[in-house]
Amino acid sequence: MPDTLANDLPPQDALHAWVAACLAEPLRLPDVGLPMQAAADQGVLPWLGWRLQESGLLAELPVGQQEELRDALRRWGLMHLDCEAELERLAATASERGLRFIAFKGHSVARTLYPHPACRPTSDFDLLLDPAQIAAARDWIAAMGYTPLQAFVGNLWLGAQSWASDDAGNARFHADLHWDYSNRMYFRNRVPFESLWARSRAVPCGAAALRLPCPVDDLVLACVHLAAHDPGRPVLLRWLLDIRLLLGALGADDIRLLLRHAGRARAVEACLAFGEAAAALDHAAPLEPVLGALRGAASQRPAGERRRRRVR
Repeated sequence: MPDTLANDLPPQDALHAWVAACLAEPLRLPDVGLPMQAAADQGVLPWLGWRLQESGLLAELPVGQQEELRDALRRWGLMHLDCEAELERLAATASERGLRFIAFKGHSVARTLYPHPACRPTSDFDLLLDPAQIAAARDWIAAMGYTPLQAFVGNLWLGAQSWASDDAGNARFHADLHWDYSNRMYFRNRVPFESLWARSRAVPCGAAALRLPCPVDDLVLACVHLAAHDPGRPVLLRWLLDIRLLLGALGADDIRLLLRHAGRARAVEACLAFGEAAAALDHAAPLEPVLGALRGAASQRPAGERRRRRVR
């Protein structure tokens, strides 16, 4: 690390420099100090720590930051083990009852894109249900020790319901049961569960199997999630990092599938907007083919079908 650091940069700009450096191969430390609190707030601190550790450059940081990063890795590693055991329990018992769900959002990308699932913090389980099994799924999650946080939210308009497991009066785990992948009417009822299930992949979860979206669906769902996000709240860096890694994992055949699946989901513009924002994290030239394809598809959509959302 250089002897003199440009510490006068705003924390967000400095953090972007560190994210870009950790996306590079080989990783090279930037000439700006690492803003630890901003990295923690944006949900990328464990990933930064892991990348620095595996590259051998963690030892180049000040001793205090080294310890803080190692502590973050230990803390999120323990949380992952805890979540893994609970997901295994949920997946196994759901299978015994003949229930189908797809784990999407944070837990999906954590298991397929990051060097270790603990690198990608997430606060709950997002489970996309077979809509024909909603009543049975509620009975199941209640039998697992969960209670609804708000009994009527989701019954009328959200397409989802939040549940929490109780541990001596404290909510230990949160599970959001979804029967559509978005709570925004613009995106509702666009892609059948059966289509997502047919394209999903099974990954080990302890002794059980967990179903995750295919990579293209993962990308579409991630962009729809941000497009449906409360516009008054900032877009977290960890979400853009998810999309950056998803884009980087696509091949030529995947681009064609993306245009088809995003079109059916009414999400071409969302994929383009957040894809460009994610690509700006490190100005990755190899992402231009997929972004160019999305631009072409967006330009062909009727004006009445277009929807814009500003990236904050």
